[in-house]
Amino acid sequence: MKGLLLILLLIVLPARAAMDITRELVAPDHVVPGQPVRVAVTFWTDTWFNPPPEWPAFVIENGSLLTTPLPNQLLSRRKDGASWSGIRLERQVMAWDQGTLRFPATEVTLTSPGQPPVTVSLPAIEKPVNWPQDTKQPDRFLPASQLTLSQKITQFHAADDKQLHAGDVIERAVTVKARGIVANQIPLVLYAIPGTQTQSLPAQSQLLTEGRGDVDGAERTERLRYLPSQAGTVTLPPVQLRWWDTDHQQWQLAKLPGATFHIAAARGAGSESVLRGSTGEEKWHIILPAVAGVILAVILWFSRHPIARGARYLHRRWHRFWHPVPLSELTPGRHIHNAIAGNTASKRAT
Repeated sequence: MKGLLLILLLIVLPARAAMDITRELVAPDHVVPGQPVRVAVTFWTDTWFNPPPEWPAFVIENGSLLTTPLPNQLLSRRKDGASWSGIRLERQVMAWDQGTLRFPATEVTLTSPGQPPVTVSLPAIEKPVNWPQDTKQPDRFLPASQLTLSQKITQFHAADDKQLHAGDVIERAVTVKARGIVANQIPLVLYAIPGTQTQSLPAQSQLLTEGRGDVDGAERTERLRYLPSQAGTVTLPPVQLRWWDTDHQQWQLAKLPGATFHIAAARGAGSESVLRGSTGEEKWHIILPAVAGVILAVILWFSRHPIARGARYLHRRWHRFWHPVPLSELTPGRHIHNAIAGNTASKRAT
């Protein structure tokens, strides 16, 4: 009897779950200012999480957390002969100047419904951050694990003469695609040139992802329009972007070639009202309508008999609608006229 009561007591007693938390910094051996690294916080339990864990608050010295979304990870481990389940939360953190990126020691209290609070002590974490040698412009310093440059130059003409005139437009779009950065770190690479007016268009940025949606970099497209104001020559200068290769710990130089355009005198009044873009695809604007016209002619030729029958049917319907058949024998006005005429004739006879 006592054994049965003990078993029932063990059944009705609430299960006491073990909880733990760990913190680590995921970073390479050498870290430079502006290089995003990751701080990971893992919540552990030997049962289940209720409620789901949230990012804890702790102090960061000489750095700040970024808002880049990173996916959570599910982990498992064995500790003290028991199986533990973990949820790993990661955030990017960045130091903007050299010094020491430091996470002071702190305590985090974990709570769960029906369980007593558990306080876990997290040790301090430190990471030295230093500028690379030969850093000349800290405000334009760009650390990345991989970087590529590409460009597209488009001409806008006021007439289809394939010649740039004063008043036409040259648009240059340069795309910087880099790994291990955030979009606002990419410096401006386009600028105004003499002999033209310039119009800066809004830059377009997007995140680069891989795997399960893990953010790994950014892409930024910068566009500038040049408006030549007089006849002559307009030269778009080469583009050079010096960046620090965080994988190989060395400077790299990305380049794009320039271009030269000959500008004719301004067109006569009225031609500047419409600008037409020219990207080398003007021939398709002539070929496609011609092909469409041939296809339409072939379809009409093979459908000529159904079209003719339909036209005749519509003609008959139209004719019947506007030329009704008169029904004179049913017209009441004519019967009355005949009756009046008969009465008049009979009176004359009498």
